Amino acid sequence: MSQLKSENRTNETTEILSDPKISETGALPIDESLFPVEGISFYILRLSRVIVVHTNNEFFIGRDVNEDIWKPMVDLSEFDGFANGVSRRHALVRPVHHGYEIVDLVSTNGTWLDDQRLIPNKPYPLAPGTQLRVGRERLLIIYRSAQVTTG
Repeated sequence: MSQLKSENRTNETTEILSDPKISETGALPIDESLFPVEGISFYILRLSRVIVVHTNNEFFIGRDVNEDIWKPMVDLSEFDGFANGVSRRHALVRPVHHGYEIVDLVSTNGTWLDDQRLIPNKPYPLAPGTQLRVGRERLLIIYRSAQVTTG
């Protein structure tokens, strides 16, 4: 497990965990240990890796590029994000009263919830158990919906 501290925000962290317990299809039930007490998890299906984000603020999914001032909290660059069609600032995730929502940021290769392509700049609910696709990378969304608060 590695833990990265966000540069500009004090109580926000991202964890990257390995866990082989979810199949490539994202079949449920999901191991309860993957559900963060606070925050949201993004399970990278092809790698059996989990990225856990601990924050009550909005954040980006994308790829970190050294000269870019916008650092994504879900940084897919180290997981072949470029090769899998992930944009630098691919999508915005923000906590809302009922859970989380996601906004595609006019990404080059699109954002999908299950089989629905998102219209850019329009918010969509991001429910636990949903399969999110950013470019060609498939992620399973995991969080405890009762624990979410807006920041």
